[in-house]
Amino acid sequence: MKIQLKSRSKTVFSVSIDNETWGILPNRILQFFSLHPESENELSPDKKNELILEIEKYSWDKLLNFLTYRERSVWECSDYLKQLPLHLSLIDKLIQKAKQSSFLDDERFAEMYVLDLIAKNRSGMQIRSKLIEKHISENIIEKVFTEYFSEKQSEQILSANFRKAINRFHSLPAEKRKEKILNYLTGKGFSYSEVKRKLDEEGC
Repeated sequence: MKIQLKSRSKTVFSVSIDNETWGILPNRILQFFSLHPESENELSPDKKNELILEIEKYSWDKLLNFLTYRERSVWECSDYLKQLPLHLSLIDKLIQKAKQSSFLDDERFAEMYVLDLIAKNRSGMQIRSKLIEKHISENIIEKVFTEYFSEKQSEQILSANFRKAINRFHSLPAEKRKEKILNYLTGKGFSYSEVKRKLDEEGC
């Protein structure tokens, strides 16, 4: 088995086996296999399997560290592992392991993400768009919206953004202010009709 090493940083190298990239490893581990970046490297099939196991363990630690900072979606984790880079078979294996260990759950991620965006007064359209960007399924999106995003919640968020728009454009003439508020709020994902209704309610 021919092993090729390509520098990713001063101490970390991507590892290819017979011209197929499998993952990354630090030099301290590669040295145990007597692998060197400047040399032609050969490994027996048994040693190749040991090397792949080390890549898997190292990538698992990287994934756990990635999950430490906040909840992640399955897509985010898959994309992170692809960027290491990591072989597709190992990506699938680690994603399944993370799910089985309850470290990774798209529904839990969506719930926490939606609550965070609600706290930041994001519109329903913005929240849906953000969830779609994270590749959350439509079923999960609908379930989370049903549970957390009521009409009352939507109205409170619209009101908060409306107040911000009023403060932002308060010095403009009435017609110009109305136009700016409409553009500002529709740009944030609120529909023309609900913004127009709000303007009429507030006498703007």
